[in-house]
Amino acid sequence: MMGRNLVAIMVGAALLAAAPAGAGGKKEGAGESGGSVVAPIAGELSGPREMLVPTEQASPSLGNLVVVATMMAGAGAGKCRMNFVMSNPTTAAIAMGAVATAINAKGEVTDNWALSIGSLPPNGQTARLFSCGLGAAKLILTPLPEFSWPPVKCAKPDQDPEACSLGMQIKSTLPLGDKNDIKESAPEPEKKH
Repeated sequence: MMGRNLVAIMVGAALLAAAPAGAGGKKEGAGESGGSVVAPIAGELSGPREMLVPTEQASPSLGNLVVVATMMAGAGAGKCRMNFVMSNPTTAAIAMGAVATAINAKGEVTDNWALSIGSLPPNGQTARLFSCGLGAAKLILTPLPEFSWPPVKCAKPDQDPEACSLGMQIKSTLPLGDKNDIKESAPEPEKKH
């Protein structure tokens, strides 16, 4: 008898604890904007989903910036979210500048996002969440003009970021590609008047 009462109390407490989460109405960003996320989406093509880009510097490595890219289904037909989490397990403050491009199975660009970090301190983490359209099959990172490959530099207070011995580790739910995977779109034919 005592055991049943204890189980009933535990079940009741669990239901009460869960009730506020369900009773709160719409979450911020939910609804038509597709703010709530349903599940990660894996790309339809095969290919590497992790890549280590070592430093180009000859000096001993300071470590690697870790970039985790996750495409997630949104709360609406044809909507998704792309989440980039950048973590800095190194001993240096890091600046980053890259364009992330999603392409479909035909090599056509479906989305572009700018990933820019002015200064991420050692053991720091930051994230960027973007809207996207469904249909992406590969993810490509390209450095911004002021960065080389990998697109990371050492950040120093009151100074421009400078090249140093940093690498980058990329993990993605989409297969990783390179800019050669992008098909140039044909120009539209001229309309005759």
